[in-house]
Amino acid sequence: MEPSTSIYAIRTTIGQERSVTDLVTTAVIGESDVWECPFCREDFSSEKATKQHMKSCKKKGKKKGEPKLISKNQLKGRVKSILVPETLRGYVFIETTEFRDVEIAISGVPHVRGRVGGKVSLEEIDRFLAPPPAAEGISEGDVVEIISGPFKGERAKVVRVDTGKEELILELLDSPYTIPVRVHADFAKIVERAERVEVVEAAEGDETKAESDELDDEDSFWAHTPDDD
Repeated sequence: MEPSTSIYAIRTTIGQERSVTDLVTTAVIGESDVWECPFCREDFSSEKATKQHMKSCKKKGKKKGEPKLISKNQLKGRVKSILVPETLRGYVFIETTEFRDVEIAISGVPHVRGRVGGKVSLEEIDRFLAPPPAAEGISEGDVVEIISGPFKGERAKVVRVDTGKEELILELLDSPYTIPVRVHADFAKIVERAERVEVVEAAEGDETKAESDELDDEDSFWAHTPDDD
């Protein structure tokens, strides 16, 4: 039975998340165990390779001995994954069996600014792992430019947003005919937003809910004070 794992967060210099991840990955899988031949003291990356060498070692003579483990990769098989959310800058998440594995993995790694105390739940970072819907932020009345397809370069007004299919129903502005055109939201870029009429309702029930949410946030890993080195 494999031991359970937990997710831990480390803070990095913004823009250096990938370089930190590469160095941590090297520490996890790039380094191997070191075994030594008892006869000639030559190093090998595995016990099997050492034994194979010992059969024909020129310094063996009539000596007997066993391969000697010089150093062991302490992280091998323990760190399960490293998460680098594209939409969350300055953080890298490491899934491993124990917190001490995180300390070993980031030891001496440049651009690591500290550790965040406590464990991280998948629910807390799930919204950063899934890309936002293509139609998010586009509303009826907005003016967009079509950036791909047969109408590329045309400007159009958004008539309807089909969030289920992530498609937009558009009316071309330069066309003499008001023919609706359906395009995927990825193929449209907002160039002018429609005027919004904001309605602010100060409902007592909403205020109560907001206060409750703030209390719940105290349990989030974001509320922890980073353990700076």
